[in-house]
Amino acid sequence: MNTPLTTDLGILRAVGNTPLIQLHANGSDGGASVFVKLEYLNPSGSVKDRMTLAILDDAERRGQLKPGMTVVEYTGGSTGPALALACRAKGYPLKLVTSSCFTPERLAMMAAFGADLEVMPRRSPEGMTQEDVADMTNRVAELASLPDYFSTDQFHNQAMVEGYRQTLGQEILNQTGGRMTAFCTGVGTGGTLMGVGLAIKETLPDCQVVAMEPAGSPALSKGVVGPHKLQGLSGGKSPLVDMNVVDSVETAGDDEAIAMAASLAKTDGIFAGISTGANVVVARRLAERLGPDDVVVTIAVDSGMKYMSTGIFG
Repeated sequence: MNTPLTTDLGILRAVGNTPLIQLHANGSDGGASVFVKLEYLNPSGSVKDRMTLAILDDAERRGQLKPGMTVVEYTGGSTGPALALACRAKGYPLKLVTSSCFTPERLAMMAAFGADLEVMPRRSPEGMTQEDVADMTNRVAELASLPDYFSTDQFHNQAMVEGYRQTLGQEILNQTGGRMTAFCTGVGTGGTLMGVGLAIKETLPDCQVVAMEPAGSPALSKGVVGPHKLQGLSGGKSPLVDMNVVDSVETAGDDEAIAMAASLAKTDGIFAGISTGANVVVARRLAERLGPDDVVVTIAVDSGMKYMSTGIFG
């Protein structure tokens, strides 16, 4: 008699429970250990699978999202592929407003999962600008006003903060055994930073929660916005970010983030994107200030596959 196969209820069961690995080289002698949570191993290749699932589940529970409705959002980071996958799995049509300033791999992934894309022309060859963001948000506002459309409203939706707190934050605490000196991650929507930060502060109040933002758009630390190449990071002030949870803000430049992403692939086999490179730049900077018994944790946000057209991997 054959043993019955164990089955799960679709691809969304594969979200979460990603590994936490230690980097081989910390970048300096005597510094803290740096650990990286490999969130690119989620089904769509990024940490955003957790966010989109939390938002859709919450909207369904509240009766805001019902069968037959169309989900709408603007994105250029990893939210697009993640939301496209989740909507496909749950059976919702999805309209995504994006921009030509983002890599073609990201747009292709969104389309591959069945999303209907509206691509706005880029405003600057230097990277994403606040004008690009305004173009996308204005268009989404128009669409969200239509009957039977539901906007996930990622920059204001508290459901994802709670989702990250319950899943990603708890996983990191469990995997480190509560031994963590500092946690850092970049600010896009702010949901990851806030969710993980809240989970950490509830258990380890002395652990430093550090926000990372683009050096070209230091909105949190200096109130300045500008173009940058760290796709997926807002470069602006997110309404979700509560600075009472954040102990400090660090910046990472485009060039050092790109160099770090390329280096991680060669030194540690971590094939991740530019925002991950920026996270590790800051994590190693923090590690240099700490001792050998300390632990710094950061996140490998998304896969390097989304950046192949940029040529950063040689």
